[in-house]
Amino acid sequence: GATTANSGYPRSELREMTAGGSQNASWSNTAGSHSMTIRQAITHVPDVKPHVVAGQIHDGSDDVVMIRLEGTRLFVEGSSNDLGELDPNYALGTPFTVQVIAQDGHIYVNYNGVPKVTYARAGSGFYFKAGCYTQSNPSRGDAPGAYGEVIVYGLHVSHT
Repeated sequence: GATTANSGYPRSELREMTAGGSQNASWSNTAGSHSMTIRQAITHVPDVKPHVVAGQIHDGSDDVVMIRLEGTRLFVEGSSNDLGELDPNYALGTPFTVQVIAQDGHIYVNYNGVPKVTYARAGSGFYFKAGCYTQSNPSRGDAPGAYGEVIVYGLHVSHT
């Protein structure tokens, strides 16, 4: 699939915009509370490298946290570190709800209503992303038609 700037992998994601939809959102988790709740299901992953990202907080240059599936392991990654497991045996097609809350210089991740990850990371230029960011391509051994797929049933973002 086609890639976008600063990535070697294909993606189809929604990027948070301002309320009017005309400008990119950008906020700091040191002021206010910022929340994204996604009801979703990961339904397909590439065969050779079965990795997909289904939600993120990003900043101006890189991911801050990612909701990531590798094989059957669904977890949270931040700054290339494993921050905590959401589901060790995720079955493709199983709907789940993930809530990402950024406030007071921390990021909290809840999975199906259960607190799972607390990450001390303050920053600015943050914005939410939701959808499918496939983490493979032919250079990783997958066929050109290999793909990842995420169904988003519901998405809610709030800032207070």
